[in-house]
Amino acid sequence: MSDTILYILATVVKSAIIIFGLLTAFAYLTLIERRVVAFMQTRWGPNRVGPFGLLQPLADALKMVFKEQIIPTKARVLVYLIAPLISIVVALSAFAVVPLGGRWLGWNTPSPWDPFIADINVGLLYIFAISSLAVYGIVLGGWSSGNKYSLLGSLRSAAQMVSYEVSLSLAIMGVLMLSGTLSMVGIVKAQVDLGLPYILAQPLGFVLYCTAAVAEVNRAPFDLPEAEQELVAGYLTEYSGLRWSLYQMAEYINMITVSSIAVTLFLGGWTLWPVDNPAFLGWPFIWYLIKIAIALFIFMWLRATLPRIRYDQLMKVGWRILLPLAVLNMLFTAVAVSLGWAWWATGTFGLGVLLLIAGVWAVRRAREQGERPRGAAEKLVMPPSVKLVHFGAVGTASQVAQAEASEEDEDADEGSEVATGADKTTRVGAGS
Repeated sequence: MSDTILYILATVVKSAIIIFGLLTAFAYLTLIERRVVAFMQTRWGPNRVGPFGLLQPLADALKMVFKEQIIPTKARVLVYLIAPLISIVVALSAFAVVPLGGRWLGWNTPSPWDPFIADINVGLLYIFAISSLAVYGIVLGGWSSGNKYSLLGSLRSAAQMVSYEVSLSLAIMGVLMLSGTLSMVGIVKAQVDLGLPYILAQPLGFVLYCTAAVAEVNRAPFDLPEAEQELVAGYLTEYSGLRWSLYQMAEYINMITVSSIAVTLFLGGWTLWPVDNPAFLGWPFIWYLIKIAIALFIFMWLRATLPRIRYDQLMKVGWRILLPLAVLNMLFTAVAVSLGWAWWATGTFGLGVLLLIAGVWAVRRAREQGERPRGAAEKLVMPPSVKLVHFGAVGTASQVAQAEASEEDEDADEGSEVATGADKTTRVGAGS
């Protein structure tokens, strides 16, 4: 068998294994998230189907397959059917260059069965190029549904993903300058050569990347595109059954992808600690899977803990906080690399900026707490477009009738006052 055929066969086999693994991970991530959120909210969660509820994903899959597939009458049918496929294909394609382990025969000796599909010298650029296409699946799905709420949700998602992709890309520029390569395997090797994970050299970049990544995959507290209290279900409103599950599948696979990027770029990838020692490099997949599991648990923790923020706050965080900090981190790292400073220079700078931000936030929080009146009820200030309805105590039928009669008398008095005012205005106009 020629080397070309062997590489093609190995690529097909590894692609099938990774796709099967990602789809299985999606199925059980839904179960794990429901159990984690239930634990944090003092509930049981799904535990009826199979031992400990382990067959719940299978039951959900069967339900989605046999559920009625509804197509709205005003939908653009072809685009409506293609949009979920775009999201899932993009999510699966982005994982092609994520390394699950190192080369079997050494750093510089490639093998057809290395634990990644491809190691290209622009791997990170490939991931961001493919991931940027995910917005098309959401926008086209919302637009083709023929529903105004779906369209609003898809436009929100487009604005959000564009806003946070800028900060996401700039946050990792420090890692690229320190490693000098765009290859995912090469970045892990650079950390091994340094003997330290890049989170120590780029703490500010790591925090910025994680914040932008949560918004990029539309997870709480940044899940504005599907805000059910405002937009029914956002771009998902008109989708049901298997098509709806494709969007959910893409969301969870994107969570795994951004977690894999964070682990590879900042946490030493598949190594326990990035040093060139077999005891620390370890067997592929083991340390990688542990780090990914921790990152995914944080996603679930955030969903169970933080409330959804307002859309103006979302845009403010993206453009007025994350973007300037990402540019500042990139510029300082560029200066440090050009002058040959050690890794601790950028690490100290990033840690100092994070402490400064935490101090400013704490001072502002204490000031706001001090300005609030103590012992008195705080007045809720609402925008003019919101009208609050006050409900009184429920009484007997006669009391309710009496209250309605008094309200009618008040309305009649207001009407007579308006008529009297209009009559006076007419007389004044006639006199002039």
